[in-house]
Amino acid sequence: MRLILFAIVLLAQGLTLMAQAGEPEKNDSDFTELSQYFFAAARVGDTEVLREFSQAGFPLDIRNPKGYTALMIATYHGNTGAVNYLLQKGANACAQDRRGNTALMAAIFRGEFALARTLLKSDCDTQQVNKAGHTAEDFARVFGRDQVVQLLRQQRSSGG
Repeated sequence: MRLILFAIVLLAQGLTLMAQAGEPEKNDSDFTELSQYFFAAARVGDTEVLREFSQAGFPLDIRNPKGYTALMIATYHGNTGAVNYLLQKGANACAQDRRGNTALMAAIFRGEFALARTLLKSDCDTQQVNKAGHTAEDFARVFGRDQVVQLLRQQRSSGG
């Protein structure tokens, strides 16, 4: 496992340095493969691997073909440690996928109340609508997440 982590780190550092230097992407397939490891770590909640990527300078808000970020994936899979780590390192909690959904909407959909509370602490516009015209509160009502509806209303009434 340590050898695999080491290889991932070296590859991440090299690709990150190339991107920062403005070099053409000669290794798009390497970057795609590397991002798959990154998303897999978010999916299973492997904060050790996420930490290695972060320390190597890998972009935390990179998106997969559906527009999901690692934060969205970790949220959807209920991986509290990964969500907390990514937020601590500056992952964008307000990012939207290709349908306009956010990590908060993923937490609401999956019934992850604790993660929804965590994501509500981010400075995101909870009145922003997705491409279907729904806000986070709409999501919460549709999926019967009354606790989240109450939190959203409290936040809105307190100006937060």
